[in-house]
Amino acid sequence: MDRTFKFIVNPVAGPKDNLKYWRALNKKLLEEKLEFKAKITKRQGHATTWASKRVDKGNDSVIVSVGGDGTFNEVASALVNSPLQMAHIPRGSGNGLARMLKIPSKISGLPAYLKEGVLHCIDTGKWNDKYFFCTAGFGFDALIAHHFSASKNRGLKSYVFYIVKAFFSYKGVEATVVLDGEKRNGRFFTVTFANANQYGNNAFIAPGAKLQDGLLDVTLIRPFPKILTPFVVVALFGKRIHKFSFVETLKVKNVEIQYVSVPYFHIDGDAIESELPVQVSVLPASLNLLIPKNRV
Repeated sequence: MDRTFKFIVNPVAGPKDNLKYWRALNKKLLEEKLEFKAKITKRQGHATTWASKRVDKGNDSVIVSVGGDGTFNEVASALVNSPLQMAHIPRGSGNGLARMLKIPSKISGLPAYLKEGVLHCIDTGKWNDKYFFCTAGFGFDALIAHHFSASKNRGLKSYVFYIVKAFFSYKGVEATVVLDGEKRNGRFFTVTFANANQYGNNAFIAPGAKLQDGLLDVTLIRPFPKILTPFVVVALFGKRIHKFSFVETLKVKNVEIQYVSVPYFHIDGDAIESELPVQVSVLPASLNLLIPKNRV
C-alpha cells in the first residue's frame, strides 16, 4: 500500500522563508501524486499538539516534520513509543540528525526519500520528562543556545556571532555528574549527552555515537588554553574531538546531573530551564523514523 503523509510545517524555521519553500514542495508532491495533508504551526508547541492528536486517533499516515531540530523534537516527542511512523525534512540552522542520516533538503530529492525511505526504530534521549534526539547538555553550547533563543536573527551567521562574542570571556561551569554510577566533578567547558553524533552543521561532538545502540555518548570537555582553539575547531569538524587530553568520552545508559553552577541547559539546541537534579537516560528503539534508502 502506498504511503500517505501528514506534514507539520514550521513557517519560521531556519534563516530563509519556509512558507515559500513549502509552497514549492507542495507543488512537487502534487506532481509526484503523493497523498498528503498539511498543517502550518502557529506557535511553539503546536507541532506536538497536532502530532499527539494523530497518535490518539491511531492515524496510519507518516507524520512529516518540516523545520529544524526543534520542530523535529516537537513532533517526535509526541510519537515516542507509539506505532506511528515519522519522516523529517530539514529546514533549520544546524539540522544535526538530518545531516547524520543524509536526509535531503533539496525538493528534487524528497519524493524518493518519502516513497522509498526505509523504516528504522531509533533511540530517544530523555531529560527528566522531556525528550531529545540529537544532543542535550550544559556549558558553553547551552550558553550560546540561551543567547540565540533571545535573538531576532536566525541562521548560522547569528550563531557564530554569539560564539565569538562569548568565547574569550567564558570560564566554564562547576558541575557534578554521575555517569552509570561513576562521579565526575570539577570545572567543565561543556558537557554533552549525545544520541546523534553531531550538534549540526557537521560539528561532531560525539563522533562514535549511534542511533540504535541503546546508549548515550557523553563528551566532557574541560577548560583548555585559548591558543588551542583553532585545533579544537578543526578536530570538532574532523571527528577527532575525543583525541584531546582534556576531553573524556563515555557510553552510558543513565546520568544524574547533581550540580551545575550556571543554570543554562539545552535540548536539541534549544535553551531550556531545568531544576536539579536532572535524570538523563536513553529509551532504546523508541521512535519509528524513515531513513533514506541509500543511507541504510
